[in-house]
Amino acid sequence: MRTIAQVSPRSYGFLVFYATCSTALLGLSTSLTSFLHQDAWIIPVVASLLGAGVVFLYTVLARWYPISTIYEMNDQIFGKPIGTVFSLLFLSLPVFHFPAITSYSVTFIQNYTLPSTPFIVIAAIGIGIIAFGIFSGIEPIARTAELCFVFFIVPLLFLIFTTSPLIDIGFLQPYFTSSMFDMTEAFSIFLGNVISNVVIQLTVFPKYLAKKKAGERALWTGYALGCLTLTIITFLCIAVLSPELVAVDHYPAFTLAQEINAAGFLQRVEATITVVWFICIYFNLVLYFHCIIIALKHFLKLTSVRTLIPAIALLLVYLADYYFNNIAEERSFYQYVSVPHSITVGTLLPILMVTVGIIKRKKHQAPLYPAYPDEATVYKLHHSKETKSSKQI
Repeated sequence: MRTIAQVSPRSYGFLVFYATCSTALLGLSTSLTSFLHQDAWIIPVVASLLGAGVVFLYTVLARWYPISTIYEMNDQIFGKPIGTVFSLLFLSLPVFHFPAITSYSVTFIQNYTLPSTPFIVIAAIGIGIIAFGIFSGIEPIARTAELCFVFFIVPLLFLIFTTSPLIDIGFLQPYFTSSMFDMTEAFSIFLGNVISNVVIQLTVFPKYLAKKKAGERALWTGYALGCLTLTIITFLCIAVLSPELVAVDHYPAFTLAQEINAAGFLQRVEATITVVWFICIYFNLVLYFHCIIIALKHFLKLTSVRTLIPAIALLLVYLADYYFNNIAEERSFYQYVSVPHSITVGTLLPILMVTVGIIKRKKHQAPLYPAYPDEATVYKLHHSKETKSSKQI
């Protein structure tokens, strides 16, 4: 008999894939091109490779604590008092970013699909669907991610293959003309918006995967595919639309889809990118909501948090409605708040955790990169942990 929900590695890989793309699929090209112009497509390539080091830190933590979430890892590495402080810092990531991403998404829906529908109505419906997913549990969420793959990959491939003939190499020239300062700024944007947000996976992996080793491979696969997708979309936006247009377009990937025109027969098929983006946004927001729920369960020592889901959903709807007054505030938030905050939580915090963990493990002569326990051992560890928790309650 299982004690916790178990996510299959394949389903988990799709979940990582969608969450890695997230909002960056629609608007990352604008942020990068505003700094690097025609060289912006280089950043996803370089940053994805360098970001693998950050993801490696996550796998190290997973191997050290194979039945824990990041909240429990903080307690075990830093001790209860300091660990709680760092856990609250991690909790601030979904709390700050969930309303921001919701506001960005609802604004897009209002501008292009439902212009007459009030913001609060769209936000309430969207967050209600997300809350229903959370109420169902992480295992059904992961299975749904796997089932959505066809609806994701077909429109994505359609977009890529139909816009590829429109590539103008002249838009990519001259090469490597950007300054080192601009390269650093663009790299920090990719690090903050894409790579550092992979840290939210530590609320699912490794605890909710019975096959830990396969789950680690799924994490790497999902991360690699997500970064590859962002690289291709960024390249196409610049090479098809021109860097000047991309730099001022709030939704360049959507504009790219509007360029599809097959001999006057296939036109206005921008719904392709909309379907792809909605899938990414949904699973990214679900993971953020999951982070909040797991945090409450950890801090309040609750056995079930289902009764809190409606209240949290209502609070998030309120925050999303009052987060930004205009696009200028939204862009300032992402540039001056979101990126530094994400880098702090998603990169600097794991570096600190691994550094302190290495010191402690060397002191106790424990292996620095241990193998994952088998499924039988994982079950025993979970059972022992739950027994201990029930006694404390």
